[in-house]
Amino acid sequence: MAPAAHAQDSQEAGAAEGGDEQNAIVVTGSRIARTGFENPTPTTVVTAEQIANTGLNDIGDVLMQNPQIAVGLGSSNDTFKRDVGSTFVNLRGLGENRTLVLVDGRRRVSGSRDGAQVDVSAIPTPMIESVEVITGGASAVYGADAVSGVVNIILKDDIEGLNLSGRLGLSSRGDAATYRVSVSGGGQFGDGRGSARFGMTYGESETLRYRDRSYAYGKGELAFVTNPDNTGPDDGIPDRIVISNPRTITTPYQPTFVIDGQRYFYDGGLLEQPDDIVCYGSKCVGGDFGYDRRERNLRNPRESISAIAGLEYELTSGITAFTDFEFSFAESETNGQGFFDSRLTLSRDNPTLPDEVTALMDANGMSTIRVGYEGEYIYGNREHGNKRTTYTVAGGLRGQLGDFDWTAFAQYGRRDQRYKRGNSRIESRFYEAVDVVRDPVTGDMVCRSEAARDAGCAPISVFGGMLTEEEKAYFKATFQRDVTNEQLLAGFQVSGTLIDLPAGPLGIAIGAEHRKDSLKSVDDALGSRGLLYRTDNGGGEVDASSSVSEAFAEIVVPVLRDSFLGQSLQFEGAARYSHYDTVGSTVAWKLGGEWAPIDALRFRVTRSRSVRAPTLVEFFAPETLGALNISADPCDAAEINLNPNREANCRALGIPAGWVDPASSLALTTRLGGNPNLREETSDSWTAGVVVSPVDGLRLSADWWSIEIDDAIQTISGNSIVEKCVDSETLDNPFCPLVTRGNFAGIDDPYVISSIDLRQVNIGQLTARGLDLAANYRTYLDRISESLPGRLNVGLTVTYLDRLEELVDSEDPDTLLISDGEYGNPTWRGNLRLGYSVGGLRANWSVRYIGGSRIDVQRSDEYYGGLTVDERFYHDVALNYDFDSGETVQFGVNNLFDEHPPRTPSTYTGASGGSLFDSVGRFFYVGFTKAF
Repeated sequence: MAPAAHAQDSQEAGAAEGGDEQNAIVVTGSRIARTGFENPTPTTVVTAEQIANTGLNDIGDVLMQNPQIAVGLGSSNDTFKRDVGSTFVNLRGLGENRTLVLVDGRRRVSGSRDGAQVDVSAIPTPMIESVEVITGGASAVYGADAVSGVVNIILKDDIEGLNLSGRLGLSSRGDAATYRVSVSGGGQFGDGRGSARFGMTYGESETLRYRDRSYAYGKGELAFVTNPDNTGPDDGIPDRIVISNPRTITTPYQPTFVIDGQRYFYDGGLLEQPDDIVCYGSKCVGGDFGYDRRERNLRNPRESISAIAGLEYELTSGITAFTDFEFSFAESETNGQGFFDSRLTLSRDNPTLPDEVTALMDANGMSTIRVGYEGEYIYGNREHGNKRTTYTVAGGLRGQLGDFDWTAFAQYGRRDQRYKRGNSRIESRFYEAVDVVRDPVTGDMVCRSEAARDAGCAPISVFGGMLTEEEKAYFKATFQRDVTNEQLLAGFQVSGTLIDLPAGPLGIAIGAEHRKDSLKSVDDALGSRGLLYRTDNGGGEVDASSSVSEAFAEIVVPVLRDSFLGQSLQFEGAARYSHYDTVGSTVAWKLGGEWAPIDALRFRVTRSRSVRAPTLVEFFAPETLGALNISADPCDAAEINLNPNREANCRALGIPAGWVDPASSLALTTRLGGNPNLREETSDSWTAGVVVSPVDGLRLSADWWSIEIDDAIQTISGNSIVEKCVDSETLDNPFCPLVTRGNFAGIDDPYVISSIDLRQVNIGQLTARGLDLAANYRTYLDRISESLPGRLNVGLTVTYLDRLEELVDSEDPDTLLISDGEYGNPTWRGNLRLGYSVGGLRANWSVRYIGGSRIDVQRSDEYYGGLTVDERFYHDVALNYDFDSGETVQFGVNNLFDEHPPRTPSTYTGASGGSLFDSVGRFFYVGFTKAF
């Protein structure tokens, strides 16, 4: 991605053209119009040209290349998520719910059942003029819940004529194709008093699977396993080692079981485990048996069509009516995994058992046998589908009254979602269908339960290959969730110059808004009662709404101008009062100042308070079942000695020495739901920076930022919960009550973790802080040498992440969870952009840097054997040529040198938590635009 042009550089963009301040781009992070360079709040801007030069269809993917944006939900990590196909922005790594996304300065309806986050994939990139990313002081100006900042997407509103464009992308391996076609147009009518605009875009991205990349599948796949040579912590021996081409032996694609210590597979006949298979618990290397993630996706398919339209008409001099309409339909359909049954118990009298298996059982005096498998070749894979329709309609009046601009508007937004998980199963019926006997009269195979037979149960065998639809009919089911989000918003704003002071105009903005958000979510009757396969269930109906009324004010006071104390000094302040019908009244505020002792040097600082109230789901959702994989049960015999407190706590839980987790590698049930006792979270933030302009055309800036959130509404990660429970000094800690052992479906073991409570809670504190650095140099080359043609543009943005951590219990430092410096939030990230233009040619070379990091900063070097995540440089090239006849052609290459993701088990795919890294490889795209 081309690095975002920082707002402080926007004025220089006009000056480099030889223009005056009237040519400066107004990017303010404020409701009082100023150039971003004169604003104490750091504001980063991504332009339409920079977006086009990424070759990406989704604005969320574009933004995630910005060093300030952490991993949010997107195309490379939405596998198995119930918002699959959506894209959410995660500013500063503080969570998608804390990033306020606006379109043209106004809110949009939520894009999820589970929060207030906006699905930015619904916004067509060809219609985007620019994107402002604002950190610090944003809540008082834009919305009380802008805790980490604001992403303001500005749409094109000045379209003349008709524009057609298209783009095709394809990886160097001939896959991962993307397509996009767009048409837009606009013009004036009524003797120039009215204007209209529209735009439509169709986009599609094809599936990319693990098996399509050698570095993600087969020998390229990696996994951590417990080192069998390890004797305990601090022994100088790595606790874990890395294996390649791992296979989960307990749930292979063929049925497997263990008798008298010998593992067998049934693949058309009985086979003993080959001698060349070496196992580390459930993970093995060698041989052809075991689950290997062949059906998993690096990137899920997406298809969307979106439309935008707008109309303005000058009613009288100074009063203009306007209306806007946005629509998006998006669909994502992909396959999931099969069923993982690691201990399916079958009786000796079950006639579906092959003769070779029953002979072994008889020889060992067994009346039952426990069978494990991944059911892709028995039941087929489950199917994931997500369809979303989103629309927004707004209308209002705007005008001028003396030195003041005013706007009044009303807006309605709605999102309808239908999520399906097909080819699932009703658990009770499945167990009835697999429990088979022979009818004593006819000799036919029948379900053992007479009641099940009466209900239509058909006997099935897990040893006979793929089942027919008739065989699956008795237990086959589809989980379905229907979600409707609605938002009604109305407000007004007045801004302008109150008086002219000696140092300049005193600017003010005042306004008020009222908003009502509604959510209705209905799961199907089976899933809502938890009757389906363990990863396919839901919860009770949600039918809730909340409303808030807000009033805000902002002021900018110039104090000095061309004084012996400096060229300029100004202060600003903003405040927002909000009254919620859930948590009552809150106040957000901001104070800021900027001082320029000389023209080439400016200092700026802001101090702000933000407040975020719980969302509808965080407050009101009933208990809902989900699924989660954890790395390992810390009480497993292979994990027990990795922490000095662990063994004593596991024994205190009653878990015996030598216990081996029978559910290793299986998805556990999670319990989600609202918490009516939640409090609003409060954030205090600082930004302090300096902007230097040492020579004409060059801007340098450095901004330190700090965000501390008290009573943060947070879900703690499953791995952190289970490990902190037994790694704390005692079991009397906040984590153990969240873990339930026993009652795991299909596994008769009282110690196995069956569920983890992931309901939202108010934790002690969430903290983030770091440093943003930026440099931008623009010049015509003939200023350097008269013989050099064209224009040069160099941009650099760098983010240093100093801290990102959450303290679960403010009174207990042992509950600290640290994320900064890990592969999802590396300490250093940066973008460098080199642009050259001459005549109709525009050439851009971009370099994205992701710094080296660790897998878990709270682990000792010994834990992972010193393995770290290597840094990556990604090089992207884009060439554009503008013809005089109105055509533009484009050619680009992303990841020019085909960099693969870092070779660690946490990052080798470039998917899931490693989504900062590219999973596609070298990618070509071509595009065209025709203006009529």
